Amino acid sequence: MKKLHLVSNAHLDPAWLWRWNEGLAEAISTFRVAADFCEEYDGYIFNHNEALLYEWVEEHEPALFTRIQKLVKEGKWNIIGGWYLQPDCVMTSGESLLSQISLGRKYFKEKFGVEPKIAMNVDSFGHTRGLVQILNKTGFEAYLSKRPEWLAGSFLWRGFDASTIPVHSLYDGYGSLKGEAVKKINEHFGHGPEREESMCMWGIGNHGGGASREDLEQIAQRMKVGDIEMLHSTPEAFFASLDRTKLRTVSESLISSMVGCYTSMVRMKQAHSKLECQIAMTEKIMSYAALSTDADYDADELLKAKKAIAFCQFHDVLPGSGIKMVEEDGLRTMAYASEICDKLFTKAFFKLCQGQKKGNRKEIPVMLFNPHPYPVEGDFEMSFMLEDQNWNEGQKTVATVYDKDGNDIPSQNEKPNCTFNLDWPQKVSFHATLAPASISRFDCRLEVKNKEDLPVFEYPSDKIEVANEQVTMSVDRKTGLFSFAANGKTLVENGGALEYYRDCEDAWAMTTDNFRQHLATFELMSDAEACDFVGYPDDKTPNVRVVEDGDVRTKVQAFFKYNRSTAMVEYTMPKHSNYMDVDILVFSGEPNKMLKYHIDTTFSGVPVGETAFGREELFHDEREAVYHKWCGIHNAENRVYVINKGTHGGSFTDHSMKISLLRTPIYSAHTIGPRQLAPHDRWCDHMDMGERRFSFRITADTHIDRAAQAFNEEPFALSFFPSGEGQRPDTAITLDNERILLSSMRKTDNGYQVTLYNTTIKPETVHVSIPTLGYDETLEFGRYELKILDI
Repeated sequence: MKKLHLVSNAHLDPAWLWRWNEGLAEAISTFRVAADFCEEYDGYIFNHNEALLYEWVEEHEPALFTRIQKLVKEGKWNIIGGWYLQPDCVMTSGESLLSQISLGRKYFKEKFGVEPKIAMNVDSFGHTRGLVQILNKTGFEAYLSKRPEWLAGSFLWRGFDASTIPVHSLYDGYGSLKGEAVKKINEHFGHGPEREESMCMWGIGNHGGGASREDLEQIAQRMKVGDIEMLHSTPEAFFASLDRTKLRTVSESLISSMVGCYTSMVRMKQAHSKLECQIAMTEKIMSYAALSTDADYDADELLKAKKAIAFCQFHDVLPGSGIKMVEEDGLRTMAYASEICDKLFTKAFFKLCQGQKKGNRKEIPVMLFNPHPYPVEGDFEMSFMLEDQNWNEGQKTVATVYDKDGNDIPSQNEKPNCTFNLDWPQKVSFHATLAPASISRFDCRLEVKNKEDLPVFEYPSDKIEVANEQVTMSVDRKTGLFSFAANGKTLVENGGALEYYRDCEDAWAMTTDNFRQHLATFELMSDAEACDFVGYPDDKTPNVRVVEDGDVRTKVQAFFKYNRSTAMVEYTMPKHSNYMDVDILVFSGEPNKMLKYHIDTTFSGVPVGETAFGREELFHDEREAVYHKWCGIHNAENRVYVINKGTHGGSFTDHSMKISLLRTPIYSAHTIGPRQLAPHDRWCDHMDMGERRFSFRITADTHIDRAAQAFNEEPFALSFFPSGEGQRPDTAITLDNERILLSSMRKTDNGYQVTLYNTTIKPETVHVSIPTLGYDETLEFGRYELKILDI
């Protein structure tokens, strides 16, 4: 007879079409009913994952929690998955996926004495290939998934590092309607399970529920028929029956699924990406301070931030498929976590500033923290206040920046962050190289000059261009678009058009895998329209205008329009660096549309993007693709990469990148067969209407992973007058290979944990030095290998 493992569960989204507190209430109700059935029905096993839900029950109904602990010991309640929750698995970084595992594993081990070996994300919208190595390195033996549906069945999943793990992708979903469990069981083998032994998950789900008395009694009767051997079971029992030698092999990310979710609720994605980097920087600076000073390492406070971001990585929160209140809750939760990190970071920063010499009169000391174990060269900016207000309207205080050896370096004054027409608040940009994993000291010397003696930018007739030894960048004054060349080769010419594409109300875009249908392109405003847009219609400033220019960089703003939407694009062209920054301000006014940023290359190549602890080729037929901090097109001779800050979707060909900025569907509008998605007789809230901002860096840097890390985990600058007391901390950690990155460093109960990974397909060697710990080792890395060191 065929054998069927019946896995009773209750899929429960902590937040989706409801807020988190309703999810909490349902978790308590679902777990209470499940406990009742486990105690009443012999042989019945309830399966559930997600440490978050157990935390809620422990806090709000401790007596029920105690019952569940007893049921787990008796084998009547099986904890599956073992993660904190079921997160998004295509946009979440490798470090965050490790944290999801760590948070869940620690909780279940401490509270239940169990360590699940079958990871489970059955409702996530795709799975990065980087998960294979993560699962293997963290002790998992198999993986249970569902999407994408075309991969249904059992297979071996091969990771970037060539390791494999068995996967079962569900044929027929993870739940059943009330009273229809037997119907699902009867239909199960008709869905095509190729083996004699299979698994069927059942139970009311999404808003919790689990088993019902009606279903349990009907299943008991169905078991008596005898044509199929059925038993209440667990995923562990099913996977134990798999013969790995007979499984097909899949060597790619498990995508695509719900491609609109790569872009929906863009503010959630941007806040999440920023917070991921902020947590990484906070852990690093706290570790460096603890290594070399008497600083405390407040792991308990940082844990609050880690749990907050873990919640926001849930597969209906970060992907943007929840209701508007879920978006608001998510942004607030991440702001809470950001505030925690900000305070911890600042405390450690001041500890690392000890031993710096006192500032001199008429000078402003500036401290820059570099979190990376390698020198970072680039343009940095700092803000400070003059010691007194200069009310002479014809004068301007100018700062010159000097390094620690007293050498003046390229610097320029720019408009302060505030709009205050008084010579008092200051902002200065400068080009410098920062020492690795430490504080670098710079000093600003001040001089008062007459404004009439300051240089004035003169506009060329056709384009505004900046060239240095590495790159040439320009902005066309007739189109407002940019060109970019590296090593004498033009790579992009007139790139950066803003374009609208056809979309729909569906927040997931679940019935398509692309947004190919072009509708319109933004056009450059006239001079008069641009002046009116900025609020001064009588002004005569051109539509493509220089707003900053000096020894460090030139900043250009260009203004665009389409129908009810407008945009300002600011180009920052450095005079000593190998990149160009693009910041886009959009006022989005078109419902049910997709907005993309279109860059064509002058050469043909392979589209590629970063994912969790790896990189992979992206679709090159304009199907929507997903990536992490960067995407690009390259071949053996040429390359152009676009680094982002929380923009994860795009479509590509061999010479075109269309980066998905935002889409404007209706919140949680869900395709249900041929039914109308939303009422047409009223206004429904649409996502991402109004003001949105985006930041990108265009580069041809051969070490793109390091460049993307430095752009996202930016060195921190602060004007600070040190006491001169104490001993100056040395560099905390160094790596001597550009292809090996430090993902994280944190203090543990027994020392420090350091996570490193190889960003390439080739084997690499790196020398790691942590002088304070006496750690000085040369490590060998395989292809895309992840190493977690406990020192």
